[in-house]
Amino acid sequence: MFVLGTAGHIDHGKSSLIQALTGIDPDRLPEEKQRGMTIDLGFAWLNLPNGESLGIVDVPGHERFVRNMVAGAGGVNAAMLVIAADDGWMPQTQEHFDILRLLEIKHGLVALTKTDLVDSDWIDLVTADIKAKLKGSFLENSPIVPVSSETREGIPSIISSLTQLSTELAMVDDIGKSRLFIDRAFLLTGIGVVVTGTSRGGGFAVDQEAFHFPSGAKVRMRSMQAHDKKVEQVPAGSRAAFNLTGMDRSTVNRGEVITSFQYHDRPNFMVAMIRLLDNAAVTAKEGRQALMIHGTTEMEVVLRPFPEAGIKPGESGLAIIKTAHPAALFVGDNFILRLPTPQVTIGGGKVLDLLDEYPRRRDLSALEPSLMIRFEGGLKESVLTELEKSIFTPADELLFYSTYSQAEIESLVLNLIESNLVISHQNHLALHARVDDLSTLAVRELTKTHRNKSWLPGLTADELARRLKLEPDDQFSFLLKYFEQSGALARSNQYFHLNGFEPELDDQMKKQAEEIISAVSFAGHSYLTFEELETKFPNSEKTLNFLRSQKKIKVVESKFLIPPNYWDDIISFLETTLDQGPITLAQFRDRFKTTRKYALLVLEYLDRRNVTRRDGDTRIKGPAFDERHSV
Repeated sequence: MFVLGTAGHIDHGKSSLIQALTGIDPDRLPEEKQRGMTIDLGFAWLNLPNGESLGIVDVPGHERFVRNMVAGAGGVNAAMLVIAADDGWMPQTQEHFDILRLLEIKHGLVALTKTDLVDSDWIDLVTADIKAKLKGSFLENSPIVPVSSETREGIPSIISSLTQLSTELAMVDDIGKSRLFIDRAFLLTGIGVVVTGTSRGGGFAVDQEAFHFPSGAKVRMRSMQAHDKKVEQVPAGSRAAFNLTGMDRSTVNRGEVITSFQYHDRPNFMVAMIRLLDNAAVTAKEGRQALMIHGTTEMEVVLRPFPEAGIKPGESGLAIIKTAHPAALFVGDNFILRLPTPQVTIGGGKVLDLLDEYPRRRDLSALEPSLMIRFEGGLKESVLTELEKSIFTPADELLFYSTYSQAEIESLVLNLIESNLVISHQNHLALHARVDDLSTLAVRELTKTHRNKSWLPGLTADELARRLKLEPDDQFSFLLKYFEQSGALARSNQYFHLNGFEPELDDQMKKQAEEIISAVSFAGHSYLTFEELETKFPNSEKTLNFLRSQKKIKVVESKFLIPPNYWDDIISFLETTLDQGPITLAQFRDRFKTTRKYALLVLEYLDRRNVTRRDGDTRIKGPAFDERHSV
């Protein structure tokens, strides 16, 4: 099953040809029948002789309805360019042909209609002109079939060409990420909300849970039809009508999307390679406003081209595109650019990346190299440039919003891991070379710290991030965990250090440390403070910090210093005494031959840590008593 879209100038017989082929009149609106002019999209289907089923989207040819034409062309797999033999190539023929090329349609044929109105010599002349205009395009080698919808001469040839096209057309890719761009939404009495469109990237099934974009509302496919028949499922690349539950008609419109997955908040910024047509009336300069048509969605956009002089007619170039509202875009999607006034097509492009913020002009040059690699390459280049953005990327998020399937991505990632280009850690991926470089830098900084400041236990995460010129964010935390688990670094409490490193003091600091420990021990349970020690031992802050980190001294209330063996005596006293019953402040004071001030200081410290609990004038075991040795 595939979908064929018509294209061509107004009154060149597109709708008549479809009716002659299928017996279905695609003009469904009363005003279309009254005026004899297609205004909106029309739909039909045809069962080919080889058993293939063909969906047909008929588009309007009038210049005022090009936006409707693009909405129809965006979901087709092949195109039938319709040219009237008596008129030949006309302005809307050219515009529609340009749109098909900009959308990168790969397959199709040309129907030369109204041949009953001209002689054979004229048909030969028109055919030669058409061939010249198609040269170098996707239709260059496609059949040009003379046909008359009035006499039906040539209809069998059109059907034969479509049958041949169905055998040549590659199977529509099912990438497991279904998007249905809504081209019609209406309410049927007794049934409810119905939407129609062409599925891209995957199929849908009855009772399947799906989502509405942009609202994010959860919907269910209650029933579906394809080619006027009830079906249980539709494959990728198929036209279908869906009866939805979970949505009001007032909240569903053309241009919105039904998806098989839940979109997270999508940004309003993307970067694309755009190409302006040779006859584009404008240069795409900074701030140029345009209309972007993507799928069935039309939205206002603002362009920021990479070249400061802009992108001129006939040229291609990178551009940032700021959309008026979030769009259901994928990397790899094609789109059309038109001017709001006058309403003319100026070009189109392909999405290369989705951005979280609007880059400043001065930052564009840094983005360009990886974008060009992505534009000129394939999946491998896209994956590698995507991994460049962060140190670690969640594996299940890698290029999810792209036209690549998860199976393709996973297969490539396995090859990259086997080739030692990518590492995998806890379902996250990173470029091996980048992580190695950061590991080398981290080891160098720690080696320098251990050599020059051997008394330091290492560097904190914030200090190490600053040395590596990285933000101390979740990404950096994940990197440090990887370094720990891979054995590149070790951690003691909040400090990172090299494996096997033990901090030690230099000779001068060792002497100072001995004097400090002696002074703290001599003070006994009349505890000294940091301020008192720094007064007695000038420039001792580093030594004190070392003693504290090595647990050579116990610090209470971030101020008072107690020898570790004295603290062990306190804990031992509590263990034996509280087993017998509550203790009083006086008991504690007398046991350690101290004053009420210091006894109260220690007991209140233990109360706050729930090792003990005050009960009137006594202390009893607290809820954290069993964790007393860790206090």
